[in-house]
Amino acid sequence: MKHMKKLLSCLLAVLMVAALCVPAFAADSPKNVFGIENFVVLGDSLGTGLNDNTGTNQDAYGSWENGYTVKLAEMLGLIDENTPNYRPDGYSALYYTSPNDSGFHSWAFPAMRTMEILHQVDADYNYEMDRFAYLWLDNAELNESLGNVNAMIRADIAKADLITLNIGGNDVLLSQLRNTAWEVEDNHKDAGLTSNMVVDLIYSKLGFKDAPTLPEGVNETTIVAEFLAKFLPNVMKGYNQFVTNIPKIIKAIRAQNQTAQIVVLGIFNPLHYSLSLTDGKLPITLGEMIDGVMLPMNAALKDICALNGCTYVDIVDVPCDGSMHPTNEGYVEIANRIYEKLKVIRADKTFEDTQELSTEFQAAINWAVDRGITEGTSETTFSPADICTRAQIVSLLWRMAGQPEAESEVGFEDVAADAYYAKAVAWAAENGITTGITSSKFCPDQTCTRAQIVTFLYRFDQKFNPDAKQSKLDLSTRFHDVALSAYYFAPVAWAVKNGITQGVSSVLFAPLQGCTRAEAVTFLFRYAN
Repeated sequence: MKHMKKLLSCLLAVLMVAALCVPAFAADSPKNVFGIENFVVLGDSLGTGLNDNTGTNQDAYGSWENGYTVKLAEMLGLIDENTPNYRPDGYSALYYTSPNDSGFHSWAFPAMRTMEILHQVDADYNYEMDRFAYLWLDNAELNESLGNVNAMIRADIAKADLITLNIGGNDVLLSQLRNTAWEVEDNHKDAGLTSNMVVDLIYSKLGFKDAPTLPEGVNETTIVAEFLAKFLPNVMKGYNQFVTNIPKIIKAIRAQNQTAQIVVLGIFNPLHYSLSLTDGKLPITLGEMIDGVMLPMNAALKDICALNGCTYVDIVDVPCDGSMHPTNEGYVEIANRIYEKLKVIRADKTFEDTQELSTEFQAAINWAVDRGITEGTSETTFSPADICTRAQIVSLLWRMAGQPEAESEVGFEDVAADAYYAKAVAWAAENGITTGITSSKFCPDQTCTRAQIVTFLYRFDQKFNPDAKQSKLDLSTRFHDVALSAYYFAPVAWAVKNGITQGVSSVLFAPLQGCTRAEAVTFLFRYAN
């Protein structure tokens, strides 16, 4: 009942979310509400739903029955108990659902890391299997059974309406656990210590297994201390691998599909609630140590999602079971959190008042509607010439960023806590995208000028794309109405350099002119693409 109430309230909230106006939606099924016909899953064992209750791999659909992906696919009306599943020849487990007759395609696989996902989504990535991959991820049989699996994955991505991605935990945990165990094994081979013994010993200290019998003469405390000394530096190697690969993964996915909703899960820390490996001799648990790495990873992931128009969903606190995976309740919680963040998509994007616009304007409007960034002013009109308010523009930018949650409440006295734009303004202020008209007023209903929207976008890029090169373009011979001393000089120079604006003529930018709805979505469209 608790989850049903949560889903109902979530659905109502999504249907009532304020775009620049409130349209009428057909709501006869969840699939029609969200416009999701094809759902593609990329990820590791969390994507397959693995935990203590599903470890036999006998459940249907290609992901395990209790996983968040299956729960979400059922909530979207894409699968039910009669949906045909797919089992590759020679496989006892239903890891994959492509090809099949449903709109649910799961390509998640246990032990995956960012390098394997990048290999799936980017045909040009130079992937080399290492010792860990040969242990867990040698899929030669699967490719022989299906053909070119990665090509199939990319084909599924191209036609997807929704893509979920969960990856990174194995970069810093499972692979580094194994790598460290191998290093310890190498130091004690003569004594008969194996990497499996080391892993079992660490699991026993975390309460997941019984303690193994170690070879005679091998001291348990010494092995744990040696493991910890090697493990944390290895975790940092995994962190560096993650932050290098994850932007490439998201950009590769987005390059193949510009309109799909992409939901990226934060990194799950299965040791979040763990006890100390050192029996209280250190004032910090291993789980807290790993949080010290996981939390910066998640912060980086949120920024990358904002920059690429993806939706970030945090799961670091989801309940864990004895196999270091979410419990059944944890998987349901993940599905609910994703469902709450999905955007309502308009099925028919044809507007009567946009037919005379340029091809680019129409493409930008369709893109914005596809992505749930805005809607029409009615079922048949978009009102492209209407002037936008500051609240509307910040809301557009917030939705393009995936509707991230602000850490603090809105701080402007003229922004009510229950206003449709309150979360967007709080997020924009927190990230320096807006400073308000004054320190206490945002002026949400004031017209948003062309200078202001370009400045919002410029600050957004500075915040979430810090490695981007700033433009040194001299506008003195380009736009006669953009003074060197104007607050918007650098933003306009940046926008021109990056093809976001061409001005209203060859010599005018019109900085004080109100920004129209068509112009607003076109600025965002050019930035995103």
